Amino acid sequence: MEKKYFICKILIFFNFINGYSQIVNKGILQISSSTNVYFEEEYINTVSGVHNNNGNLYLNSNFINNGKTSSLSGTTHFASSTNPEINISGLTNALNLYNLEINITALNTKGILVADNFELNVVNSINFVSGDMRLVGKSQLIQTHLGANINKVTSGKILVDQQRYSSAYKFNYWSSPVNNSGGFSLFGGKFDGTDSSVNAFRPQQILFNSGAHYNGTATVVDAGSNVITPLSINTNWLYKYFRGSGSYAGWVNINQNSVLNPGVGYTMKGTNTVSEKQNYVFYGEPNNGEYLLPISIGEESLLGNPYPCALDAKKFILDNLLILDALHFWIDGGSTSHMLSGHLGGYATRNLTGGIPPSILSPLISSGSVTTPKQFVPIGEGFFVEAYGTGSIVFNNSQRVFKTQTSSDEIFNKNTNEKKIQNQYIRIGHEDPEGFHRQLLLGFLPNSTADIKYNHGYDAIMKDAREDDLFFIIENDLDKKYAIQGLDSFVDTMEFPLGILIKELGNQQIMLDNVENFTHTVYLKDKYLNTTHNLSESSLNVNLSIGEHLDRFSIVFLTQNTLLINNNQIETIKVLYDGKENIIVANNKNLEIKNIIILNMLGQEILKLNKNINNQSKIIIPFNKDNGVYLVNIETDNSKITQKILKN
Repeated sequence: MEKKYFICKILIFFNFINGYSQIVNKGILQISSSTNVYFEEEYINTVSGVHNNNGNLYLNSNFINNGKTSSLSGTTHFASSTNPEINISGLTNALNLYNLEINITALNTKGILVADNFELNVVNSINFVSGDMRLVGKSQLIQTHLGANINKVTSGKILVDQQRYSSAYKFNYWSSPVNNSGGFSLFGGKFDGTDSSVNAFRPQQILFNSGAHYNGTATVVDAGSNVITPLSINTNWLYKYFRGSGSYAGWVNINQNSVLNPGVGYTMKGTNTVSEKQNYVFYGEPNNGEYLLPISIGEESLLGNPYPCALDAKKFILDNLLILDALHFWIDGGSTSHMLSGHLGGYATRNLTGGIPPSILSPLISSGSVTTPKQFVPIGEGFFVEAYGTGSIVFNNSQRVFKTQTSSDEIFNKNTNEKKIQNQYIRIGHEDPEGFHRQLLLGFLPNSTADIKYNHGYDAIMKDAREDDLFFIIENDLDKKYAIQGLDSFVDTMEFPLGILIKELGNQQIMLDNVENFTHTVYLKDKYLNTTHNLSESSLNVNLSIGEHLDRFSIVFLTQNTLLINNNQIETIKVLYDGKENIIVANNKNLEIKNIIILNMLGQEILKLNKNINNQSKIIIPFNKDNGVYLVNIETDNSKITQKILKN
């Protein structure tokens, strides 16, 4: 037989102020299993209060938590036939429950309203009997049980806010934190959130249009900020990309009735409202539990955070490390039209080492309007993945976490003793003649097993390399362009090769964007000039010839103004200009020469020879160039010789 009383060590006060009563816990409230407790008035767990419910607690009014809460079993019932809305709030911004039931049957029932920036943590299941759950602002719902979804829904849903660009020209990549009967469609699942502050429980369904001028339309509100006419989304810009080959043809147009499985992403543009961001409300059953999405090697998919809380990108990558190694987030770069030529932006990248912004115009980076993706993926955020293995990508509750978009846990790891160890980061910048800025990330992670070679999950390939771009070269694999390289520990003798692509002549700037927890000097080594430039003090401006430069630059940490060479070879190889449009290389001992590279004093490559130059005592190189000073680099098996010539 269930007990309808409780035995506990507790200090309960009943406050009666101006006819308003409260139940206040200032001690320890322990509700044992198989025990039913009923609170008719507003309940406050104070700063000194300890609240533990392993039985059944029935709340007819608000729950204000300023203290500690826990639950190993039992159910907290928000059940009322008199209060249409029950609020959850408190100074701790958190409430921990085992099971949760919503059963509000009052006239004009709304449901429970969870305060802004609040973490509602439910270990096991949620039973929606009657009434909705409203997550206000940045509040989030976390469930931590293993396996498939075990929630029950009779009548009631969850409402979740999320904001994106309001511009009619900028793509936003979305995913849904809710479903309706297992899948999500925009019609019935996504609502106008313009008046969320005044109509928290009753958003209006967004409308849809198509065709020219290809724009959506903005919300119309009355003097009280209530939506009169909801915003309209143009369906021409609704796309999904699921299991495509990476080509443009992989984009599939969807509409407001298309059904997407939890975890599948989609694109959408805004409506040109006055504000930079537009608020939307997702309305449906909360996604919960495990979701599996199939993918094969070489395929790409637009996925996204499927939960009404943040997703831990590190845990997600580790859980799927046999299939994927990085997440790529689309960031708009200032698009001002629907034309493809006016479609500006790029992909920011996040892996186990860290995150980098996209390659976009430098003013957007310096203004702070573009952020670097952090460890925690916000609610509703879509991202691309590329599969290097075949299987099923898994989302599960262990990847869920409460983090707001202002949270930062970027530079710390924990070892087995729970002692925080600082990661070290070096951010290398490159700016091309058009002003596009690329950032590379080099990370040293003491708790990782990564080394100087390629390490899956720690090294990330660029998703969108530009025609003028800078990248890491790992293990001399010249076919791959890496934007992130990570390894376990720093040694000052390390060298990290760089490649650079040149499509447009002009000034190329290489710089040090930032360092985090790193105190050593960072140098850019130029193998052709046999010099190192101190990036910690200043940027380097170079003008390079059009093409690929894959063996010239690297990041080092020791000065090396002149490379060591074999003095005997200097004496046996002489270089001169004969005054007759020829450069003469005298190789008196017929040494094996691998390359001859001629540079101007700006460091631009003028000529490169690597054929028919071995075992010749005299090499004649036709050289019909402008008068001036040039550098001739000669590379043998074990040395590199640089000599100057004057053509006049």
